[in-house]
Amino acid sequence: MVTLDQAGRSRATLLVLPPPQELTHVVEFLWLDTHPHARAMPSEWRIVPDDAPHVIYTRFTDGDHRSERHRLTVVGARRHWVDIDCRNRLLTAGARLRPGALPALFQLPAAELTDSSVPAEWLARTDARATLTRLEDDPPRATANRVASFITALLGESRAPDSRARWLGAAPRQNPCTIGEVATTLGIGERALHAWAMSHLGLGLKRFLTIRRLHAAIAARLEEDRTSTWSRIAALTGYADQSHLVRDCRALLGESPNQFLSRAD
Repeated sequence: MVTLDQAGRSRATLLVLPPPQELTHVVEFLWLDTHPHARAMPSEWRIVPDDAPHVIYTRFTDGDHRSERHRLTVVGARRHWVDIDCRNRLLTAGARLRPGALPALFQLPAAELTDSSVPAEWLARTDARATLTRLEDDPPRATANRVASFITALLGESRAPDSRARWLGAAPRQNPCTIGEVATTLGIGERALHAWAMSHLGLGLKRFLTIRRLHAAIAARLEEDRTSTWSRIAALTGYADQSHLVRDCRALLGESPNQFLSRAD
């Protein structure tokens, strides 16, 4: 989730926007970051694992900073953290899609894009590609709206996201259900549930729920007073104890909660 990347270092400059009404069933929110990432920024910007796919627009300079380039990519769910070098970025905008949106918008199993990204023009129809040609000339504050227009253009022949994926996406991130409870609620056997989750979410259900709970813990820590303990955060977000939270953080983010939090400094 972009608001948690690098321990939320960009939260102060990130503009988070609601999607247009016609996109609320496939888009959770839009965002815009117009703060240029100076060359002094860390070369390793840690991106958190994510349970949802994204459409991301980036405007950046080339190696010698003499010209600008841009790209629009479709990004699948991520099982683990990844470090990127974002020092040449001038502007980033995007849409966080809801779980289940990838199969609905692009008619492909979500697992095909897990842990990867592809240029949007590879997946988009002709009418949606027309939106891409106007992105480079847009003023910065219009860019998020243009990303939304790209997604709107995809809706013509798309189907509605699976209602079960929408239910999971709307469920609380903290204190997640067990796999057995989800299987009972959705009316799917546990063995079939894994295949369904890979197709619609791009993740196994256990990983999906684990990532969402870790997001809840990090977000709670960023929003609480800095003196709040991890044991308190663990209790608030449904972990068995602080050790459980630390284990999940090391497995998904590659470091302890305090190590990850220090990246914001």
